[in-house]
Amino acid sequence: MQNITHKKIKKGDVWVVDNINAVGHMQNGIRPHVIVTQVTRETVTVAPCTSTKKKIHQKYAVEILPTKENGLSSVSFVLLSQSFAADVSLLQKKLGHLDQNEINRIQLEYVKYVTD
Repeated sequence: MQNITHKKIKKGDVWVVDNINAVGHMQNGIRPHVIVTQVTRETVTVAPCTSTKKKIHQKYAVEILPTKENGLSSVSFVLLSQSFAADVSLLQKKLGHLDQNEINRIQLEYVKYVTD
């Protein structure tokens, strides 16, 4: 694993995370996750991404188009309803960073999720 310092992690970053402890309907396996918030120096809130198109109709899912900047290889859906706190040691590789419009859309949907 990389030695990751909090200064290199920003809201809107896209990182690969191996969510081997997923249970139930949570997204498992190695996949991109978006940094939603930085909780502490060692903890972030992440939301998994999926390319499954049926998730577009899922509540609290935000569609993100792939770009060179965000590092995604296909249209992805950020699943805010499956967001969780993660130790930064789980962040394996930075793929890229979302643009400000995408970050704003995610933040608006995340506020709906946590206040619903």
